[in-house]
Amino acid sequence: MQAEERWIHPGPQPNGLQADSDGLWAIDQGNDHLYKLSYSDGSIIEDLETETSKSSGVTKGGGYLWVASTYSAELYQLNMDGSTAAVFDTPGKGVVTQYGSSENPQITGAHGMEWVDEENMWVAVPPAQKVFLLNPTNMEVKHSIPTPGVRPHGLFIDNGNLWLADTQNCKIYKMDPENGEIRGEIDVPEPEIHGMTIYEDDIWFCCAETRKVCTVKLPH
Repeated sequence: MQAEERWIHPGPQPNGLQADSDGLWAIDQGNDHLYKLSYSDGSIIEDLETETSKSSGVTKGGGYLWVASTYSAELYQLNMDGSTAAVFDTPGKGVVTQYGSSENPQITGAHGMEWVDEENMWVAVPPAQKVFLLNPTNMEVKHSIPTPGVRPHGLFIDNGNLWLADTQNCKIYKMDPENGEIRGEIDVPEPEIHGMTIYEDDIWFCCAETRKVCTVKLPH
């Protein structure tokens, strides 16, 4: 499916998206700033500095912003001003040597995140090749499903389906959140899909390499 380019992200490396009623949250892996951006033109509504490290995912819920601090393999619970409220270990974190060397491998953590409600939050963790359902009150793992690709990234829930982007496969998978069964897929040849969210029947995604923010229509 051909993606529609909306605008260029104002920061150096957008890597996670979360739709909000009044703007699009984007966590930037290049400077670890969390932006809220206008849907219409990408102009900056808010610019929050965070203590996260090379972050790849963001969601909002329970009165907080949540960010996947990828290179520290932690999940940050942030106050709405960007300050840190709490920090948790990423479930299923592991060592991925292509981000470092065999002598000094880089431990990496989560990418996409999706708040569901006070007791449920999804987190995609590439080193584990799984998407975890967590209880955000205590970060207990409630459930997990395997990822169909090797580089899972952004995700969202819509109408009982889990939609998961895979950066390497250039696909967005429609999945059963109970068992990971693939119910459909969207091919998006370019640009690369990193962060992803849904807003008004459009799938919004960002490419960390080109800084493009694009949309494709949600199939029905």
